[in-house]
Amino acid sequence: MSSTSQPVTVSEGNPCPFLRALVAQGKVPDDKVPLGEIARVIVDVASKGDGHPKVPGVAIQGVALIANGLSPRQVWRNAMGGVRLNELRSGPLNKHGSGSGILDENANIDAAQLARLDEFASDKLDTDGNAERGLNLAEITRMMDANFERAAGHRRAIDRKLMDQEWPVLLKIIGKQGKAEHYLSLKDVAHLFVERRFPARMMEP
Repeated sequence: MSSTSQPVTVSEGNPCPFLRALVAQGKVPDDKVPLGEIARVIVDVASKGDGHPKVPGVAIQGVALIANGLSPRQVWRNAMGGVRLNELRSGPLNKHGSGSGILDENANIDAAQLARLDEFASDKLDTDGNAERGLNLAEITRMMDANFERAAGHRRAIDRKLMDQEWPVLLKIIGKQGKAEHYLSLKDVAHLFVERRFPARMMEP
């Protein structure tokens, strides 16, 4: 299916907005994906971002290997059969409420949490001089720290480390190069979460 076709349904068991967009745009199936294939697709999509960012395919395969569980049986299952995107919510990489909170446990959008991003954002200028709200790396870090702090009582120590592999990577892949800095457009973030699609500039041949 092409990226311009009607987006497909995405399982609530997939809590990652980037992977949800890949499924919705028909780039990967909603269930099992071979490790090499998921790595290839992510590397390809990432390369279409501003500055043609490179992401490590081997590292992506390593993450996918343990994404559904850390037991030898689960790791072997992923190695042989692929990562199950529709079962990631029950896996060890899901932060279970200590993240942004934009997607709830049923993969519904929490509009208040999406709007909350603006508390950490500032005005940015794109390359054409147009102003928009966005997040640079320092602002993303402040947001992640705040998310971790508010999760006191039900967070894991590793959850803060997991955040570093999400929002900063999202900045690298779908971020925009503005006049002064590289930033994550809040409009692009909303499109990713709500409409499950990547910025139009990444969809061009």
